[in-house]
Amino acid sequence: MKTQMHTVFIGLLLAGSTLAAFAEERLQGPYVGGDLGMALTDDVKLRQFPGASGNGKVELDPGVRLSLNGGWRFNNWFRAGGEFGIISHIIDGADAAMSQMPLLANVEFQLPNRSRIIPFIGGGPGFSVSVIDIDDDFLHDGDFVDGSATDVVFAWQAYAGVRFRINGSMSVGAVYKYFEAEESSWEVDNSSSDIRFGRTKTHSFSASFSMDF
Repeated sequence: MKTQMHTVFIGLLLAGSTLAAFAEERLQGPYVGGDLGMALTDDVKLRQFPGASGNGKVELDPGVRLSLNGGWRFNNWFRAGGEFGIISHIIDGADAAMSQMPLLANVEFQLPNRSRIIPFIGGGPGFSVSVIDIDDDFLHDGDFVDGSATDVVFAWQAYAGVRFRINGSMSVGAVYKYFEAEESSWEVDNSSSDIRFGRTKTHSFSASFSMDF
């Protein structure tokens, strides 16, 4: 009987050690995720527009932000990866739209704890493809312009939020992101003047999903 008890006890110890090792391994690995929500962009300075006199401001209607991300989880409090997506707005008072398509590197710090709620902060630099699309309209009393153009500019973001763990691998949550892109410039054919906007500063509030592997 004592021999059997010793055998069972040793077996339980081995099983516990194996599970602990597996749990430790689960702290490292790849992750993927995404978020979708509302984007609010501050008024953008209009530096230049064909036919427009002086500087003005461009107002952007509330828009939408979609982001997809992925990377590597190093432990239960730090992970790093990349993110891409789109931030899209209609320009107020014109038949025109402006979008940012960021491609960013991220580092993220999480607050490990025993609850299902995990606070986190993060951010990083990258670049953004800035797109303007005008359908035979004008800005700030300028000339009529028709067409679309792109520019690539430096960009960065910072974010913070919370995740709720559904199980050992999936979580949902909410995240606030501050995104900033440098001044954008777009060429206008058959014009002596181009279109030039100041910095873009966007606040987004999104629902998020994340999965660890």
